[in-house]
This record gives sequence, structure tokens and C-alpha cells, in this order.
Amino acid sequence: MQKVNKYTFLIFAISLFVVAAIIENGLLKKHPEIHLVEDFREQLWGYEEKLAECTGEIASAMAEGDMESGFYNYITANSQMLRENGFGFLVYENGELIYWSNRSISFFNYEEMLPQNEGLVKLPNGHYFAEKRETDDFHIYGFHLIKSSYTYENNYLKKNFFECYDIPDDYLISEGESDDEYAVHSNNGNYLFTLEPRGNFLCTTHQLYFPGIIYFIGLLIFLVYLRREFIESDAPYFIKLFGLAIALFLVYWLHLIFHIPRVLFHLDFFSPSVFALNSWLPSLGDYFLLALFFLFWIYHFGQHLDIDEIKKNSFLPRRTIAVLLFLFSGSIYLLIHFLIRELIFNSTISFSLNQITSVTIQSVWGIFSVGMFLLAGFYFTIKIVECSRNDFRLGELAGIVTLIALFLAVVQFISVGYVAIAVLVLFITASVLASLFSKNYLQNFTLSYLIIFISAASLYSLVVFYTSISEKQRGDQKLMAVTLVAERDPAAEVFLTEIQEDINTDPNIPNLLIEDDGLEKYIEEQYFNTYFRKYEVRFFVCSGTDSLDIESENRTALCMDFFENMIETQGVKIPGTSFYFMDNMNGRISYTGCLHYPLSSEKRGISIFIELNSDLLFEGIGFPELLIDKSMTKPDNYKKFDYAKYFGGELTDKHGDYNYNNYVNSYITSDKEFEFNRWDGMEHLIYHTRDYNYVIVSRELFTAIDYLISFPYLFVFYFLSVLILLFVINPSLRKRPVTFDLKFRIQASIISIVFVSLLVVATGTIWYNVKEYKEKHQNDLNEKMISIAEEIDMRLENVDEISYDLADWLQRELSKLSNIFRTDINVYGTNGNLVASSRPEVFERGLVSDRINARAYNEILNNFQISYFQPEQIGEMSYLSAYKPIINNRGSYLGVINLPYFVKQDRYSQELSTIIVAFINLYVLLLLASVIVAIFIANQITHPLVLIHENLKKMQLGKRNEPIFYKRNDEIGSLVKEYNKKVEELAVSAELLARSERESAWREMAKQIAHEIKNPLTPMKLNIQHLQRAKGEGKEYNEYIERVTSTLIEQIENLSNIATEFSNFAKIPNARNQVFKLGEQLQKVLDLFETHSRVTIDFNTNGLDYVKVNADREQLSRAIINLVKNSIQAIPEDQEGKIKINLSRREHMAVIAISDNGEGISPEVRDKLFSPSFTTKTSGMGLGLSIVKNIVENFSGKLWFETQQGKGTTFYIEIPVYEE
Repeated sequence: MQKVNKYTFLIFAISLFVVAAIIENGLLKKHPEIHLVEDFREQLWGYEEKLAECTGEIASAMAEGDMESGFYNYITANSQMLRENGFGFLVYENGELIYWSNRSISFFNYEEMLPQNEGLVKLPNGHYFAEKRETDDFHIYGFHLIKSSYTYENNYLKKNFFECYDIPDDYLISEGESDDEYAVHSNNGNYLFTLEPRGNFLCTTHQLYFPGIIYFIGLLIFLVYLRREFIESDAPYFIKLFGLAIALFLVYWLHLIFHIPRVLFHLDFFSPSVFALNSWLPSLGDYFLLALFFLFWIYHFGQHLDIDEIKKNSFLPRRTIAVLLFLFSGSIYLLIHFLIRELIFNSTISFSLNQITSVTIQSVWGIFSVGMFLLAGFYFTIKIVECSRNDFRLGELAGIVTLIALFLAVVQFISVGYVAIAVLVLFITASVLASLFSKNYLQNFTLSYLIIFISAASLYSLVVFYTSISEKQRGDQKLMAVTLVAERDPAAEVFLTEIQEDINTDPNIPNLLIEDDGLEKYIEEQYFNTYFRKYEVRFFVCSGTDSLDIESENRTALCMDFFENMIETQGVKIPGTSFYFMDNMNGRISYTGCLHYPLSSEKRGISIFIELNSDLLFEGIGFPELLIDKSMTKPDNYKKFDYAKYFGGELTDKHGDYNYNNYVNSYITSDKEFEFNRWDGMEHLIYHTRDYNYVIVSRELFTAIDYLISFPYLFVFYFLSVLILLFVINPSLRKRPVTFDLKFRIQASIISIVFVSLLVVATGTIWYNVKEYKEKHQNDLNEKMISIAEEIDMRLENVDEISYDLADWLQRELSKLSNIFRTDINVYGTNGNLVASSRPEVFERGLVSDRINARAYNEILNNFQISYFQPEQIGEMSYLSAYKPIINNRGSYLGVINLPYFVKQDRYSQELSTIIVAFINLYVLLLLASVIVAIFIANQITHPLVLIHENLKKMQLGKRNEPIFYKRNDEIGSLVKEYNKKVEELAVSAELLARSERESAWREMAKQIAHEIKNPLTPMKLNIQHLQRAKGEGKEYNEYIERVTSTLIEQIENLSNIATEFSNFAKIPNARNQVFKLGEQLQKVLDLFETHSRVTIDFNTNGLDYVKVNADREQLSRAIINLVKNSIQAIPEDQEGKIKINLSRREHMAVIAISDNGEGISPEVRDKLFSPSFTTKTSGMGLGLSIVKNIVENFSGKLWFETQQGKGTTFYIEIPVYEE
């Protein structure tokens, strides 16, 4: 397959960048909003048609029978369709609302109050499209939600378009007449409204992801180009490394400085709201890029690391270079540790894997980035060990890396004042593990190798995560403690601002001041009867001459002067009001208000001072986040921590589940301002503010259970990530065939059975426990309902209707009952209208109308259910709601009691998720344990089979084959017995075969010997006969005698050589095997040819000096000598000879390659090359290569050759590697 040119990758990457830039430009600059508005129009027209169809169906259903049942039957039967399409319906009879499908739209009791009959209708909670249909005296209105629009936003109330509209929520709906391209008309062409594009970008977020993904793919391909450039460059190693670092830095720098690509900076992933450290790491996306580039650079550093080359260029000893590399590796680990901690300290990302529900997509990317850093560190360490394994023994290496770790610890302590023990231990562990595994496993990818390193990475990650989180939380505890000293109530300040506006225009207060009767009661019931139930409210009416007894100071002061001075010294004014936050550090949240009214009879007028102090240990129902703007909500620390305030040593306020003592004495152990103590499985910060005032902030400690729960999640995530990465970057893994052997099938079967079983059991268990919890929750709510209903029924059992006075009483009574039973309470009349509520803000703020839920109304008042429970929703908050009718003693219905349990919805959701997470954690642990057990069982079962397989592989005729010892009497035992039996039979057969082969061989050899001996005897005989005929004297005769005797001596030497060669051939089987290092023995043999004048011999071990074989050292040396001599003789005398000997490894075999640059072997003689009597030389028996072949095969090896005429020949010897 032809190799792709490196510039192809560069061109492809640039092309992707250009495509992404064009799309980005179109989204950010070329009015993408026009297409969005066009799509919006088409979707709205579709909903308009469907709404008209549904309105007609309701009219038909009401006309066919009972109108009420027809309406509610249709609503019930099509509830899911209506919800999915955002539809709701109102029915007016003679202008009065009689039926409604959804209380989120039933704000107007009379038709004339509707802002508009058709088209766009603005309701208190959003914009709707309205469709009207008239039938006799009934007017049916259909509403389709276009965009929710509340007066404020929080976690539950969002100003967003209906979920089916693919349009940014920042777009505004304008009702002003317009004919531009953003105008929206109905199907019949009537103008509805105009969409006004707003926001930093005018397209949807998911549209921005498309060019972002293209940019990222282009970046990956650009990295491939950089790799090819690195590999193919002829520059020195460190120059290439430096150049690669510069290239990566430039890419990162251009991205940051010029905001390239700009589309990324509109995504949350590249937003500083999630993570920001400094200008070089301003977002989580940049952190991810840094991790990717770091891994890429370290990979090239390690992959092409060659200590011999460094030694050649630096003239430093190998061991010194290795130590310096280990020092650099340790420094890398410290850098990684620093970057991981900074990620945790400077982000809002959750790394608490023990609370899996808190893990977000940002958490996944953060953990993946951490994994890339750790992979880089491990890989570099492994490559250093691989290159220097022959320079150190295991003990020496462990000692060196330990000393390096101690040196780095000292340097770190001097520099920053602390030592990162965990990462230095990881560095030592990784180095020792790599050295342990390198001898046998480094050449091949093995699962056990991967599992051990990933386990180490997972354990280290958890240690860093949880220690860093704990350290971060300690800082948060301190910040929260200081904040709590001057704690303010944002929600109270919002309500005080609203109260101020109403008080300023309330005519009753001046009248009550004059009458001097009921003023305090009126103000408290009118303005401080809902949220401020958690406060103690006191009123002081002061004129210029009134005095005030101050008990704490045992003195009397002018009332007005005292409060004005207190406000001046301690008060912080709430903007737009005459109320002040009192920074008096009394352990409570305090506000003071001043309402001043000028009177002609009083020179300074009259002032009403209102003191609000948070109730001591108030245990009321609190205030739901549903009613608080997101800017007013308390920080998340209030959810993570418990706290207690002590004023004068006595408990004045507490939050959370921890049971604090009433007095602080038992907690005080020193006079420090800040002190951390641990008890009851929690860490408590004790903050001494002043005198005997304290604030305690507490948090739960991480335990071994948290580590145990988190480990499987992190291990599986790292494991899968590394497997995918290895599969992508390692071609040999992709090419490796997938084999489903017996061991794999056993493991897969066990794991599959356990997984399916656990999945079924887990699903059933979780479903059952969630169901039980919901039923318990419903039963608790039902018990509250019964108790509350009894209280209300006692007062209403003798009345015929709820009058205005009763409604007023109910309003006050519901506030008390709400505090007692810690739930909100609504009472509706028989017409579905709200009569009284403990939480009127829900309706006053227009979140929903003051109508009862339509389905509940139908079930209670039409179907006469005695109680009814159903899930309901306001915005994005789902909660359980209970209903029960109010019936007097004459059986008449007076109304309906409703308990909307959304105040504790956060607690309910958290408890429910805790149950689910607990079971998920348990079953994940069980699954991981089952995987380990499955691997162990499969190994135990298949171990005898592996032995049989290995022995069968080693089985050879003519050699002793070892039997297998297996004690168990089972199926495998029977197989082993049969194997041993066949081994014995094979030994007998082999002996017989060997005897037959020997006899045949000796017969053939005898023929050959006879033939070879006859050849020199003939010329010897002829010479002797000629000598007999040539008897004479003199010089000529003597010369002839000399020539004949020389010929005879030469032939006799030939006979001697023939005998020697056959003798050597006969001695081959007598091998004395021993274990020795192959590389060292080859070097000794090749040293014999060092002074040869005709050839240059180059020997390369490729770092495999450690490889050992079990063979006859002398016979192997003879084989190598024979092959080298053949190579020398194959090179013409007039040519400079070059012989290369190369040592390599192929799985469990060592391969010796001996190459020459001779003439090669002609095709006609290749098949005869290893025949005992074949030779291409003018002398010799042709037994050399035959002897070599027998020697190699004698130690289970293999001999073959590759040749090319005119270029040379390479002989290969393959020998099994000795593995301990």
C-alpha cells in the first residue's frame, strides 16, 4: 500500500480550517437569524393549524353531550399531546370562565379581561398564540405557548422559548408593528409580533458546535502532519523536539491571542465561568488543548528516545543520561500534579465521583484531561526504563528514583513550602513497575500491564481529587464563616423593597396613627405575614418627645434619637427603601425600618420604627427557591455545609442536619481566631468573632467508602479511554485478529450473566425503593393533609359557604398551620378560585393563576374523590400536590384544600437521588468484583488447557516430551491423561522412527563415503602406477617423485577432511543446552572476524541485550561462524564486503539476521542449498549449511534465507526466547 505524502495531511487540515471558518463566518456575521426566523414561522404555522383543529374537537366534544364532562374527558384523553405541543384551553360562558385545562393560562375570570382575543396574547407568565372559536353561548380559547416570560429567573423559572422552537432564548418578542424580515404573521396573514435578535451571537448554540468539531478534526489531522514531519526530518533529535514544541506553542499562542477560532469562545467549554486560571489557561477548553499538546509532545520525546545517540552527542555516560532523564520525568510528575490541583481549585467542576449525580459533561472533560496528563507521565517513564533497563538492576533503579524523589521533595519544599507526597510516590511506583514488567512484557501489549498502571492512576487521581477538594472546602468554610457574621437575607431585602412601595401609598397607616388603635396589628398582618414569619417583628411609634427604656444599658433615651443613632452607626441602607440592614453582630439577621409621617401637632413628626430579627432557631417551612430571583439565591456553600451561630456562647441560629450543642463551651479548645477540629465524621471550623461570639461551619469528611465507591467509575473511564486511544494510535492493535478463545468465552459468559443479572436486580431494586420512597412521601403528605383538614373542618363544619370573614380567618390560620406542619397550604372555593393561601406570592407573581388544577378540580368536585394526589409543575419545578374536599356536616362541598409540597422539593429530590446513587454505586462495585472473579475463574479453568497447548507446541519427534501433572479427576483430567498416554506412545514411535531414519541415513552416508573415497583413490592409483613405469635416476626423476608425492598428500588430506566433516555431522545431536544472553555470545563470535581485511561487519542488538536463549553455546557459535564464512566467501574478491548482523524479536522468538552484499544465490540451486551433499564451492563436502540447519532445529529453531541476485543474501535464524 502506497504511503500517503505528509503534505496531504497538511493540505487536508488547512482545507478543514477553511471550511470551518466559512461556516463560522456565516453563523457569526452573515445573518443566520434570518433562517432561524423562517424556520420559526413555519413551525408556528404548524402549531396554529393543530391548535385550530384541537379547538374544533373540543367544541364538538362539548356539543355531543354533557359539556363539562365532554371538555374534561377530551383534556384527560389528550393530556400528553397537549403537553407536548404547549396547548391549553379556556371556555367562557356569557363572558365568565367556567372551564380551563391548565391553570398556567387561567388568569382572567372574565373574557373582557383578556388582553387580546386572538393572535399574540401576553399573560403574566409568557407569550401565547391564541385561537378563538364561538359555539352558542360558549367561547373557546386555545393557547399555544411561544415563550415563557416571568418577572424574574432562577433555577426553575426560565425565560425561554417553547422546547420545540430551535431559536436562542435571548431573542425578544416585540409587539410593535413591523414589516421587516423578522416579522411573524399568522396563517391568514395577520401580523402577530416581531422577533428581535439579541445576544452575543444570533444563532443557536448547537449550530456553533458544528464548525467547532470541524476545527478540532482539522487540528488532529494537523498533529498527524507534525508527527510525519518529525519522523521524516533528518535534524538532530533535540532540535526536532524543540521545533515540535515551538510549533505546538505557536498554535496555542495564536489561539489565545487572536481568539482563533472565534466560534469556540462562544461555547461554554471555552468560557471562564467553568474554569479559569490565568491568561494562558482561561478556560476548560484551553486546559484540554494544553493536555492534548503535552501528551503529543511527550509521546514524541519518549517514542524516539535513544540514550546511545544522546551519549554520542553529549559524551556523558549512559547511566548519567538515564539519571537526568529520570530527574526530568520526576519534574514532569510535579508539573502534572500542579496542573491537576489548579484545575480543582479554580473551577466550579465537580470531581466528587462518590456523588455521581453531580458529575457533569464538564467533569468528564476535566477528568479526561487529567487522564491525558497522567498518560504522558507514565509513557515517558516507561520509555526511559525501556532504554536504560540494562544499565541498572531493579534495586539500583528503585534507589535512584527514590533519591530523585527526595531531591525533588526538598526543592519543592524550599520553593513553595509543601511537598506533593502522593505524586512522588506515584513517580517511584511507576518507575519500579515499568522496570518489573519490562523484562517480559514491554515488547507486547498486555492487559495486566494496562490494568496495573490504570489502577495506580485511578488511585492517585482520587487521592488528589479528594485532598484538593478538602483543601478547597476549608477555604470555603473560612469564607462562609466570615460571611455569616454579617449575613444578610437577599430575599427579605427584595420583599422589603416591594413592601416599601405599598406602604408609601397606603392611606390606612396615617389614619391609624391618628386613631392610635390597631396600627401595629394592621402593618404586621398586611405586610409581614408571609415570608417574615421567620422574623420577630417589633414596632416602636416615636414622636419627638417620647422616651425609651433601654433595659440592657439600664437607662432612658429619647426614642427617635436612639433609633436614628443606631441606624447611623450600624445601619446599611437597602437601596430604594427606608429599611436598613443592621450590622450589629448579634448572631441574628436584623433589619430596621423607619416610616416617618409629618404631623402639625408634632414638630418632628411621628416615626414608626420596625425591628426585624431572624427568629432564634426558626424551624418553619423556609422559603422556596421558586420565588427568589437567581441573583438572590444563597451560594451553593449553604447546601454543602452545616453551620451554627453562637452569641454570648449560646446557640442563636443553625442550618443543616448536624445536631449542634446549645452552648459553645464544649467545642472550644483554644483562643485561635480560626480552628479546625474533627468529630462525628465531620470537620468543623470554629471561628471566634469577638467576645463570646462564635460561628461553626461543618462539612462531611471523605471516607474510605467514598474512595471505594469512586474507584470503579474512574478506573472504567480511564480504562476505556486508554483502550480507545491505543486502538487509534497503534496500528498493530488494529491489525491484530480478534480471537474468541475458550478463556474469552468463559469470561464473557460469566460477565454477561452477572451483568444482566445485576442489571435486572438493580433496576428492580431501584424501581421498588423509589416506588416505596414516593409512597412514603405521599403518605407523609397525606398525614399532613388529614391533620390540616381536621383543623379546618372543625371551624367550617357548621357553615354553608366561605364568607369574606372566613376567608380572612383562613388566611391567618393557614399561616399558622403552614409553620406547624411545614408545608404550604391553599384553599380553593367550589368555583375553583383561590380563597386563601399560606404562600400567596406564587399567585401574586404570576407564576400560575389563582385557579385550581383542572384535573384535580374534575376529580374532587365532579368525580367526588375524597383525596387526590398528582405530580404538578411550575416552570421546571416538579412537585407532588395533594387535594382534599372541605365538606360541612350537611354534606355540602365548601371548597378544596391543596398541599403543594414544593417547599421541600430540593430535599425530596436529593434524598431520592441519594437512594438511586447508593444502589448504582453498590452494583457498580459488584460488577467490577464480578469481572475480577470472572478473569480469575477463567484463568483457573483454562490453565491446564494452556499447559496442554504449550506442551503440544513444544512436542517434537526424537525428543523427550514432558507429561502434564493434573490431580483432579474431571473432564480436563481425562484430557490430560489422554495427552500423557499419547506422549508415551509418541516416544515409542519416535524411537522406532529415529532408529529407522538412522539406519537409512547411515546407508546413504556409507554410499556417499564410498563415492567420495573412490574419487581420490583413482588418481592416487594412476600416479603410483606411473611412478612404477617411470623408474630412473637423476634430477628429472626426483622432480617427478616430488610432484607425485605432493599429489598423493593432497588427496590424502581430502580424505581426512571428508572423515572430519562426517565426524562433525555425526556429533550434532550431543548438545549441551544452557541459558545465556544471546547478544553477548554473538558479539564474542563476531570478535573473531574483527581483523578480517576483506569485509566490514556491523552488529546491532536493537536494545535486546537482555534477551536470553536456552541452547548449546558452542553449536550456536559454530552455526554463526559457518554462516559468516559463507557470507564472506559469497562476496567477490574485487568488491568491498559488508556484512550486517541484526538481532530482533518477534513475540516469543529471537531472530538473528546475517546479511551480505555478495552476488546472491541463483534460482536453480536454492532448493538444494540445505542438502547434505550439495555445494557450490570447488572444495568441501557441502555439509556446512546442513549442519547449521540441524543445529538450529536441535533447539526448536528455524533457518531460512532471502536472496536477491546481484545484491546479496540474508540468512535468518529464529530461536525461542528463554522466559523465566
